[in-house]
Amino acid sequence: MIEIKNNILINKISIYLLLNKLELPIYVYDYKKIIFNCFIIKKLIFFVFYSIKSNDNLFLLKIINNIINKFDIVSIGELNKILLISKKKPYIIFSGSGKTTPELLISINLKIFCLNIESLQEFLKIFYLIKKYKKKINLMIRINPNIDAKTHKKISTGNKINKFGISIINLKNLFFLNKITDLNIIGYDFHIGSQIIKISPIKKLINLIINLYKIKKFNYLDIGGGIGVNYYINKNIIKFSNYYNKIINLLKKKKINLKIFVEIGRFFLTNCCILISKINYIKFNQSNNLAIINLGMNDIIRPALYDSYHKIENNNIGTKIKNFFGPICESSDKFLNNNFLKIKNNSIIFFYSSGSYCKVMSSNYNSKFKIYEIIIYNNKIKIIFKIEKFKNIINNYA
Repeated sequence: MIEIKNNILINKISIYLLLNKLELPIYVYDYKKIIFNCFIIKKLIFFVFYSIKSNDNLFLLKIINNIINKFDIVSIGELNKILLISKKKPYIIFSGSGKTTPELLISINLKIFCLNIESLQEFLKIFYLIKKYKKKINLMIRINPNIDAKTHKKISTGNKINKFGISIINLKNLFFLNKITDLNIIGYDFHIGSQIIKISPIKKLINLIINLYKIKKFNYLDIGGGIGVNYYINKNIIKFSNYYNKIINLLKKKKINLKIFVEIGRFFLTNCCILISKINYIKFNQSNNLAIINLGMNDIIRPALYDSYHKIENNNIGTKIKNFFGPICESSDKFLNNNFLKIKNNSIIFFYSSGSYCKVMSSNYNSKFKIYEIIIYNNKIKIIFKIEKFKNIINNYA
């Protein structure tokens, strides 16, 4: 995506053309790479749902919707975005542990494909709404399998200490309730975590699914998402195709034939985007030299929130610096970097793997404006999110 020679090129477009038109920092997406990833995912024999929480930019949603018209949502805001960009009725799974009564009622009235049940209380609330308004909807039981996904603790969702899903010991109670209520439960749903880079947790999950299948059979199985992507720090991660082929083979061995759903987010866009920033100042301290850049944790919170790594690159001219900090008034506004880079004031730097869980999690902390998103589209620059102005961040104050 980037060529650094005498000139810096992004998909054959000079960085200086961008700088003449737009203010840094900027998220830059690669249209061709997005299309390529979409078609890799579409080749799966599973029913693939895009997890909109990973990136909800409307232009990008339109691209994905044209190829994969299925979405996993966790809020009514996400639902409204999907309805806004869809020309035909999309398939929607509504996940999330805190769905409100209005969210449930809107989903039921719209007849979305499925609601995932996360608790016994939610099950009873859905039963009440369905009976009161004489409606029907498909339901899946999200189970907390108490399986460690071997990932960062803040993105692990399948342990018994996590808030997600119904515990195995409560399944009997749910099955008993459903004998009375007779709601349309169509399958089991699991999601044990994100950025899974090993197959061992999935093997444990499949073994559990096989045992559950013996107790209570359904037609559908949602195995969630979570497959890890390469952030250029750990290359020994399981390949995308191997990950899902392993799941198929494990189920086939036990002669279990189910319609399988997967909810993929990170793989779609992570490595289809770079984030461009620049050096504001270089500070020469007694203990270490460091750089202050114009990109902060308000723009990309992953390093501060998850201690996550994004590969940093530049044209390697100037003073050797390893430590990079943003302008936000927090010590955690720091970017992990494995190597020294040669930089100088106003040097352009690039952060890789910025397409998922980055801009979508940005904020106005320190009253900063949300920044540009652009896409390189047919060798042209297209703005897909305009930089905010002051009026955008004060409009909702009473």
